[in-house]
Amino acid sequence: AAAALARVPDETLAGAGRRYRDIAERAGDRILAVLVDEGGRLQRSWKDGQARHAGTLEDHACLADGLLALYEATANERWFTAAQALADTILAHFGDAAGGFFDTADDAERLVARPRSLEDNALPSGNAMAALVLQRLDALTGEGRYADAAEGALGLVGSAPARYPTAFAQWLIALDWRTGPVDEIALVGPPEDPRVGRFLDVARAGYRPRQVIAVAPDPGASVVPLLQARFAIRGMPTAFVCRGFACRQPVTEPEALAALLVG
Repeated sequence: AAAALARVPDETLAGAGRRYRDIAERAGDRILAVLVDEGGRLQRSWKDGQARHAGTLEDHACLADGLLALYEATANERWFTAAQALADTILAHFGDAAGGFFDTADDAERLVARPRSLEDNALPSGNAMAALVLQRLDALTGEGRYADAAEGALGLVGSAPARYPTAFAQWLIALDWRTGPVDEIALVGPPEDPRVGRFLDVARAGYRPRQVIAVAPDPGASVVPLLQARFAIRGMPTAFVCRGFACRQPVTEPEALAALLVG
């Protein structure tokens, strides 16, 4: 729910204190406060003032996806940091050396066979959601370990998404990202600056399923690698469009950004 609310377009968020975004942030705050333990591990439920039951792969991956949506909606790097920590937990505790991920962590209760489900059900497959989240993080960080892990997960399903698309919808989203191209958009300037807002309006216009957006007034102080080494031209808000961290000429006008994003 937090991810969906965070992705509501800005024009919808105007007025009423940007209610949807505020609700999404409160949800994120609450989840991180009560369901993530001191070791950074996510718990599955909350009852009678206690967090219970170790989180599964889908819990970690779906929350990470929501936190990345919150980061892109707010430019608050707290959400990016929390999402990256969850992804690192997935790699450390859910990974299969042969590729992809198990549904339960390596220190969960021992079963006869460690489960791994691939088809989407009421919730997307944990493996499919992890594959998408890891690719989004690769676009924001340039860290190949995320892309490599996503590639291992994508290799699990073969041609099944093409043959049975309704059972593998989340895999199709992850595979579409893998096909690319992916636009990595870095904006230098204060998020509250109306000129930055106009850049964001361009970046968020229409349906752009393969892109990430990072914003910071001081790229050198940012924890998001995509922003590092970016700069403002003549003190003006500046946009960079990159692919694989190779960037085109930076621009200072929203119309120029729109031209870079065509296609």
